[in-house]
Amino acid sequence: MHELKLLDLQDLADLLGRSPETIQKDLKRNPLAVPPRLHIPGTRLLRWRAEDVDAWLKACTLPHKEVV
Repeated sequence: MHELKLLDLQDLADLLGRSPETIQKDLKRNPLAVPPRLHIPGTRLLRWRAEDVDAWLKACTLPHKEVV
């Protein structure tokens, strides 16, 4: 069975090298600047699935161009 790894705000901040405050601001003003978050009904917890964050980072990666 696949283990689900959840990241909290501090985990995400550490991974992205950004402050938790900046991530919270971006959630409101520029949602595309942060990975899609997990909505847990009945809570206001900020959580991200590690696999979603990995996929978001891969999608944001620019293709490598060879220098000739």
